[in-house]
Amino acid sequence: MFFIVGSARSGTTLIRIIFNAHSAIAVPPESRFVVELYEGAEEIEVDGLLVSLAAHKRFQAWDLPIEAIREGIEGPRAAYADIMEAAYRAYARARGKSCWGDKTPRYIENLPLLANLFPHALFIHIVRDGRNVALSYSEVPFGPKTVAKAAALWGGRVSKGLEAGRALGPDRYIEVTYEDFVVAPEPHLRRLCDFIDVEFEPGMLDYKETASDEILGRAARYNPLVRERPRAEVRAWKDQMSPQQVEIFEAVAGDVLSELGYERLYPAPGARARVVAALARAGLPVGRLKHLTR
Repeated sequence: MFFIVGSARSGTTLIRIIFNAHSAIAVPPESRFVVELYEGAEEIEVDGLLVSLAAHKRFQAWDLPIEAIREGIEGPRAAYADIMEAAYRAYARARGKSCWGDKTPRYIENLPLLANLFPHALFIHIVRDGRNVALSYSEVPFGPKTVAKAAALWGGRVSKGLEAGRALGPDRYIEVTYEDFVVAPEPHLRRLCDFIDVEFEPGMLDYKETASDEILGRAARYNPLVRERPRAEVRAWKDQMSPQQVEIFEAVAGDVLSELGYERLYPAPGARARVVAALARAGLPVGRLKHLTR
């Protein structure tokens, strides 16, 4: 079992689709319920949890009968993690697959919990330049709509992932940089396959031909480029962000950019950028992205 995590708008959807193109791997739509339904008990009543699971809107997107999960669990009580693994196993089995994973970006904030719940789980952290993440948020109807708030969200989540990854160690945690992946996907995909102990299949890179319409259609709703091959145009922020935007972003999350090896244009942001960054950290409103691009 493996988890694909990272800041939203960082390429996790692309990685999910590519893995789903493997003949043995099934990665369902985002779950969220693994963390949201967990109440701390080591062993719980199975049918009660399945009722809650069936009512969860994220599980409903899996298109999986709850009975398919119950069939894989013996007895009236079981460990929480075992019930959740039964759900993933049933999803994979329904699609003729034998391996399963999860793609829920926000789980980047919950790696210690997930690592304890699933002692054998592996974690794949997809990292993308936060300035491009901020641009991507401006194209969808959800998420932060200011550069400063996008930077705060990105920086906070990525930092938590990096810290958790150091604690987990290389046997359970791996990082992949989106920019490197789209330039040369095959070597990075081979590295990921080795990490989760499955054989690389060339067809994974032809995911447009092998992925189901259900998977591509759902993913393309807010990620239209998943229907295309990954592109090497990975530094759009240089052309599409104003100097003011870049300076503000770096005032908020410049240290995280540096830790990941990304270049910074403003290692010493000016007073205005620092003020905007402070407002964002305090949860106070600042100008919207579309206004700042003028």
